[in-house]
Amino acid sequence: MKTLFDQPERYDEFPNKGIGITGNEKNYFIEGRLGLLLEKMKNRNPEHILDFGCGTGATSSFLQRLFPGSQIHATDYAEAAVAFAKTQNKSQYIHFQRFNEWMQSNERYDLVYINCVFHHIEPPERQAIMDLLYAKMKEEGEIWIFENNPLNPGTRLAMYLNPFDKGVKKIWPSELGRLTARSGFREKDKWFLFYFPQWLSVFRFLEKLLLKLPFGGQYAVQAEKG
Repeated sequence: MKTLFDQPERYDEFPNKGIGITGNEKNYFIEGRLGLLLEKMKNRNPEHILDFGCGTGATSSFLQRLFPGSQIHATDYAEAAVAFAKTQNKSQYIHFQRFNEWMQSNERYDLVYINCVFHHIEPPERQAIMDLLYAKMKEEGEIWIFENNPLNPGTRLAMYLNPFDKGVKKIWPSELGRLTARSGFREKDKWFLFYFPQWLSVFRFLEKLLLKLPFGGQYAVQAEKG
């Protein structure tokens, strides 16, 4: 049976049913996440980056521009999305793989980027995925996991309106922290972002002061191997 994830040409349409309530498009959120990552990584220059749960590859392209010369490895469980991503991104620095191909690869990563993937993984399977990611990272490599914040009412509404998120099990920061710790990661920090929708953008200058207040639309866990 064909699922929503087998319709990559509609990957912008479905999430926009949710994030549209903020008045922003997906690139605003991609740039916000990667801006935080770049600032907190303190000029580290990862050679091999994994975009885990890459969808149609929009963030992969941003990562390549953010870290020119780095090799971006991108994978997704939805094979239709990976095939579509290959047609949209022709850079020699971006390599898309189906999930099974990626599982069999021997590549190791300096940086792993994950956005809104774990709430699509069934809770009993989450630890095994985290363990796999740990095994595929280089020593002292960093993992950045962004997730929707269940404490934020706007986020809860956006997830309710997004067809991709029907029936998912939200993941709280505390659970994500336990998953990373059990795998062997050392948590470096936790951040909260996206407080103000477009019509309150005049207040966005305050967001850098609110990174520790646990009510932003998304949160990020920054951890390292070693």
